[in-house]
Amino acid sequence: MNILLINPSLTREQVGHYNNRIEKARGIYPSLGLLYIAAVLEQEGHHVEVIDVDIETDPQNKILHSLLRLKPEILCIHVMTWTFHQANEIAKLAKNTLPSICVVAGGAAITSAPEPVMEYSVFDYGVIGEGEKTTIELMRTLGFKGDTSKIPGIIYRKKQQLFLNGQRPLIETLDSIPNPARHLVKLNRYYDALSRKRTCATMITSRGCPYSCIYCDRRNRMGNKWRSFSNRRIIEEMRELKDRYGIKEIMFFDDEFIIDRRRTIEFCNLILEKNLKIIWECRSRVDMVDRELLAIMKKSGCYRIRFGFESGDEAILRILKKGITVKQSLECARLVKESGIEICGYFMFGCPEETEKTIKKTIALIFAIEPDFAVLSKTILIPGSELFDWAASQKLIPADYWEKFLAGEITNTAPCLSSKELPEQRVDQIIRETNKKFYMRPKFMMRKLTKIKSVSQLIRQVHMAGALLNH
Repeated sequence: MNILLINPSLTREQVGHYNNRIEKARGIYPSLGLLYIAAVLEQEGHHVEVIDVDIETDPQNKILHSLLRLKPEILCIHVMTWTFHQANEIAKLAKNTLPSICVVAGGAAITSAPEPVMEYSVFDYGVIGEGEKTTIELMRTLGFKGDTSKIPGIIYRKKQQLFLNGQRPLIETLDSIPNPARHLVKLNRYYDALSRKRTCATMITSRGCPYSCIYCDRRNRMGNKWRSFSNRRIIEEMRELKDRYGIKEIMFFDDEFIIDRRRTIEFCNLILEKNLKIIWECRSRVDMVDRELLAIMKKSGCYRIRFGFESGDEAILRILKKGITVKQSLECARLVKESGIEICGYFMFGCPEETEKTIKKTIALIFAIEPDFAVLSKTILIPGSELFDWAASQKLIPADYWEKFLAGEITNTAPCLSSKELPEQRVDQIIRETNKKFYMRPKFMMRKLTKIKSVSQLIRQVHMAGALLNH
């Protein structure tokens, strides 16, 4: 079959953590989830094309032209909560252009709220959770006009009724999944504000997260069981990125890269053994690093680690179920700096039971850690997160907020906690003031300038700084 995959634009939406100016300035990344789906579809023998709206200058015409030229039997759309309405408009365009086309939705939105997403859209099917095996089975069934009622992990419409099939077990052996079909997109159009190279690539080496942070919905999408690709497979994918696409820098997008310390050390040793000469960065918890581990990571090309420090108040960290302490954050920062690896720190403002006093502790932590980059954001209530459910139970937000958003009755950005003592507007003001205080210091700016490796890196970081300081 001819199958068209579309990733709607996140940078054209007003999102929860950051406004769209910041979203665009911080970077544009390919949808790895969609490219994994493209890869398994190609493996099945289908003709597949991908449109990423974020990197198209005229996406409407691109989509229409592709529909008329390719005449796909199936349209697969990656749907995030923020991009739901855009995705639904694309689906309507497809159905108006090709009335017989079948539209399949996948992604975080359909996984977190399958029934409302289907109710307020024209999607025919929704793939819930990990999509590779489900999508293959669905395509085979549709191709032979078979019975979809037996396929686990989907929701579908039949005679104006919605049917939600049982959950599909998680994929245990990730090596069974082919590498993302990156040849279907223009990798040179993606970028990250903080990358050292003009063109870098993103990778995922594991799925799932065993931790219980209340503000996150990832466990609902990829499960709380951590699963990893083998180091051999990871190195092969890195080699493909370097040899086939000329990539010299990789961002690992795993929620937690260093869960298995032994795996990480073996991975670093393999990079050195294979002489890959690729610089890379990853994300980790503050309680996962030690001096020996950091040394081998640095030697193998790791130049930055992103940490979720979140808060400088112990009580707030406990409420968030972060499982770390302020002391651990400070010790982590000390060790990472000693190793020569950069720190990108994430901090949250407006958490449950937050006060001006607890926020001052977080601001103090930012300056005590002195990260190379500090990313400050409001605490938003993501659908499918424990925090959203708690806020709804406390009547701080309507329980049907996201249903109303999908229905078009609510058009503002993702909800945040707000109270008389600490209204959302005050949190916004604190974030603006803290960004200026942190980034506008002459000492900080001089240190950043000495680390700039190229003109393109300077331009990207200037754009990001402008977005942070003026939003």
